[in-house]
Amino acid sequence: MKNSIRILGKSLILFTAIFAMASCDKNDDIDSIFRQETWYLTYIEDPESGGKVYANGKIYSIDFKTDKFTAVMPNGATITGNWYADGGGSHSFFCRNLDKSGEVWRDDIASKFFDILNNADSYEGDTNWLQIITKDKNKYMQFGKKRQ
Repeated sequence: MKNSIRILGKSLILFTAIFAMASCDKNDDIDSIFRQETWYLTYIEDPESGGKVYANGKIYSIDFKTDKFTAVMPNGATITGNWYADGGGSHSFFCRNLDKSGEVWRDDIASKFFDILNNADSYEGDTNWLQIITKDKNKYMQFGKKRQ
């Protein structure tokens, strides 16, 4: 009898754990992913440039606030605009009203950065890493929380 109660108890605990995991919200926490800290560019995946293009010790960063973002390039140029992300299954992400100040065009990585934001369609990541991906799914920017 004691053995049956012990097995029943363990089964109940296992069932409760499985049920709790199955009912978890599958949506991403957009505030935690985007708005908590500054993101630093690690590399850009660009097949047209032969694959990964690294920042090579230069600091490219982006901050997401409410519905606006500011990206700062090493030469002092900035890219600003509005952004939207859907934390549901689609992971859609896009930017609007992009504006450049300074000489973004003089820096190849900054130009690619602008191009990817302008053509962004989705994101992948969590609170430790972030990718912003273009519509053709061929180009993306990889970010981390630490300066490279």
